[in-house]
Amino acid sequence: MGKKQRRHLYLFFACIIITPILMYGCSARPAIKEANVFLSQGNYKASLSKYEQIIARYPTAGDRVLFAMGFIYANPRNQQKDYQKSLECFQKLINDYPQSEYRQDSEVMISLINEVTRKTSLISEVTSTTQQKQIDTLGQEVMSKGDRINTQQKQIETLEQEVLSKGDMIFTQQKQIEALEKEVMSKGDRIFTKQKQIETLEQEVISKDKKIIAQQKQSEMLEQQVKELEKKIEQMKSVDMNLKEKKKSFPEK
Repeated sequence: MGKKQRRHLYLFFACIIITPILMYGCSARPAIKEANVFLSQGNYKASLSKYEQIIARYPTAGDRVLFAMGFIYANPRNQQKDYQKSLECFQKLINDYPQSEYRQDSEVMISLINEVTRKTSLISEVTSTTQQKQIDTLGQEVMSKGDRINTQQKQIETLEQEVLSKGDMIFTQQKQIEALEKEVMSKGDRIFTKQKQIETLEQEVISKDKKIIAQQKQSEMLEQQVKELEKKIEQMKSVDMNLKEKKKSFPEK
């Protein structure tokens, strides 16, 4: 609401507080005074209730009460203000009391309220449009972020598949390595066994070599003995021949 409209409303507000006691008879004065006290205290609900009682008991004060009620419903300080009810009060005053001195003020109030409502509606529309644009922008950002998140999720899923695939490959390779290790161990056992067999054979060969060397030595010793025997035999043969020669030289008797 603009400053000019607020000044008009506050001016009317001041008028309805000051004038009631001067404009009505003594019978309505106490009730109107009480309603005005509630109004001055900011107790708008109690003031409206009191004005409703007044209009029921003092119909001649109807135009004044309708004006006061209309203004209370439109009062910017009233947190429960209701422009529609305010317009209804001013319009009823105009319709039911066409000669009332409040008619012109009621028409001004209706004009002011309509202007305020129109401007409020425009502000609301502009605000709503701005908010809608902000919402749309936020929605676009959310969708964009959602798309990025979705893309990243797909990338993560692809990476997970690659990791799983590589994991399967690694698992397969690990199995192959384990199988090869078992083969190596098995071959190692066989090699170790063969090595033991070779060592055993080597021991046997060494033992046989030792026997052969021993036999060779025995053979050499036998050969030496044979040679020595042969020499002795030759010597004996030589001795025998000498003996035979000597026998020939002796005369027979």
